[in-house]
Amino acid sequence: MEAALGGLGHPLDTYATYIFNTYMKRKLVQAGGSLAVTLPAEVVQEFKLRKGMPVDVSVHPQSGAVTIRPGARYFERGKVTRRFERLANELMDRRSKVYRVLAR
Repeated sequence: MEAALGGLGHPLDTYATYIFNTYMKRKLVQAGGSLAVTLPAEVVQEFKLRKGMPVDVSVHPQSGAVTIRPGARYFERGKVTRRFERLANELMDRRSKVYRVLAR
């Protein structure tokens, strides 16, 4: 199965790869009764983030690594959103070989 899955790299452009792999040291800031982390402008622009936008935050139970990623609205007015449909189609395209192998 590993041979069948080989060579399924994730094509990312150079700039997105740079941001994705960038280590950022940030300070926590007070936001009311909570603490917040600010993001550099280039990250905000690259990932098209906006004030008030929902994000998913997860904390790894062993390492304590915090992951923040844009939240995806799946439905709007009872229909799948265009963004979710586009993301699902991109995932299907990228992973089609894996899905075929697993379906056997």
